[in-house]
Amino acid sequence: MIEETIQIHDKNQFEIKLGYPFTGEEEAKVYDVETYLFFPNNLGINRYTYTREDFYNSIQVYVRLQTPVVLLRNMIKGKESPLGKLEAAIERLFAGENKKSFANYEYQLKMFCCIFKSAVRDHVEFIADKEQGTNIKDPNFKGHDIKDLVDKYLTDINAVVDAFRALRTRVNMPARGREVFSIFLFGDEYLSLLIEYYTYDLIQVINRFDFPEQEALSSRLLTLIRTELDYRRTNNYPSIPSIDSTNEEFLFRSSVLKKFMGNVLFLKTKFKHEGELLEQLTFALAAGIAMMFATTAVFFAQAAYATVSTPLFLVVVISYMFKDRIKEFIRTYLGIKLRNRLFDHRRKIYFNAKENLGWCRESFTFLKNEKLPGTIVKLRGKDHITEIENDWVGEKVILYRKQVKILNRQFKSIHHDYPVNSVVDIMRLNVSRFLTRMDNYKTPIYVCDNKGCKKILGNRVYHVNMIMKYSGNDRTGYRRFRLILNQNGIKRIEEVAIDTN
Repeated sequence: MIEETIQIHDKNQFEIKLGYPFTGEEEAKVYDVETYLFFPNNLGINRYTYTREDFYNSIQVYVRLQTPVVLLRNMIKGKESPLGKLEAAIERLFAGENKKSFANYEYQLKMFCCIFKSAVRDHVEFIADKEQGTNIKDPNFKGHDIKDLVDKYLTDINAVVDAFRALRTRVNMPARGREVFSIFLFGDEYLSLLIEYYTYDLIQVINRFDFPEQEALSSRLLTLIRTELDYRRTNNYPSIPSIDSTNEEFLFRSSVLKKFMGNVLFLKTKFKHEGELLEQLTFALAAGIAMMFATTAVFFAQAAYATVSTPLFLVVVISYMFKDRIKEFIRTYLGIKLRNRLFDHRRKIYFNAKENLGWCRESFTFLKNEKLPGTIVKLRGKDHITEIENDWVGEKVILYRKQVKILNRQFKSIHHDYPVNSVVDIMRLNVSRFLTRMDNYKTPIYVCDNKGCKKILGNRVYHVNMIMKYSGNDRTGYRRFRLILNQNGIKRIEEVAIDTN
C-alpha cells in the first residue's frame, strides 16, 4: 500500500511524501492518488484567480528511491555493510582508476552518507517514540531504556565515524586524483554536520524526561557536538555556526552538501504535455465546423442574391463574424471537455538515459460540490463547524489527481548493491497565493476577569481542508488533514480522519 506523510517544510510550504512499493512478480503496478483541497470562499480562490498554471508554478516535484534501511550498529559490520562496500570501491581505485571505478567510488560514498543519515534519524526517532509511550512524570521512572539507547547511540556514532575517517589516508595519495580526495572530504564534513544536527534533536528529546541520569546524558551528547565542531575547525571545514553571525555560509554549505550527497537517490524525469495530438485534432474540428457554417451561409446567399450586391456583402461579413465566434466557442467547449478527461501532463521517470522506470501523470481542476464523490463528502463532514463552512460561507474545491506507473522489473535491475523497495514521490506546495486576502492575524478582542475588561490580541486563522484518496494493490485508503493558515503562513497541520479498507 502507498505510504504517505505530510509535514510543514517552512512557513509557506508543506510537503506531501508518497512511497510507492514495487514488490511481487508483476511487470508493472499502477497507483492512483486524488487530493481534494477545500477553500473557504472568503480566500478568493477560484478558477479565475487561481489557474492551472498558477498551481503548477506553486509546486515542486521530486522523485527518488527510498533510502536503504540499515541499523546504525550495522553500518560497519562485514563486507556487505555500507562501509565494507565503500572500502571495496576504494580498492578498485587502487587496482586501476578509470571512469567506472571512480563512478562506483563516488556512488558508494554518497550511499554511505545517505544511509548513515537515515540510520541516525531513525535511532533518534525511536528514542522520541519511547518518550511518547512513557509516563515521564512517574516518580518511579528510572530511564534505564532511554539511557541504554543513548549509550548505544554514542557508541555506534563514534565507531562509525572512526571507521570512516580511517579511510582518509587511503584516498589521500599522490597517485589518486584530486577529485577522489575532495569527494571524501565533502562526505566527512557532511557526516559531521549530520551528527551535530541529530544530536541536538536528541538533546531536546532527553530534556523532556526527568530521571536521575538525564543531565549526565545531555552533557555527554553536548560533548559529542563540541567534538565534531572542533574536528571541523581542525580540518578547516567552513561549516562552523557562530552566535554573532547570520550563518549565511553555514546554511548555504550545509544545503549544498545535502543535495550533493542525496542526488545519488534522485531519479530523472522528463516532462511532456499530454494529449497534444488529440487537442490539435479537436481544434481542427472546431475550425472545420465554423468554416462549414460560413461556407453554407455564403452558398445560399449567392443562390438568393446577385453576384455583386449589398445583401451578399452583408451575408459574407456576418458569416465571417459568426464563423470566428463559433470556432472559439467550440474550441473552448471541447477543450474543457477534453481537459476533464485527460491528464495535464506526464513525467517519465528515468534512472539514466536508457532505463525507463515508469511514469507519473498529473491533472488539476476545480470541482463543483455536486460532483464530489459520496465518500469524500462524508469525510469532509466530520467536524462540528462544517455546516457553517459549507452552507453559509461556501467552499471552492480543487482536485489534484496523480497516477503513477512503476515498472517493477526495471527497478529490480538497478542498485544491485542495496535492496530498493519503493519510489518516493515528494511534492511541495507553496501556499503564498492563498494568503493574499487574509485579514491581519493579530486581531484585538476583549475579555473579562475579576478586575474588569481588557483588550488582548487574538490569532485569526483560516482552515483549508484536504482529503487524500489513494489506491493500489487492491486497497483504497482515505486521510483527511486540516491546514491551519494565517496571514503569516502555515501554523500547523492536523490530521482529522483516516479510513482504509
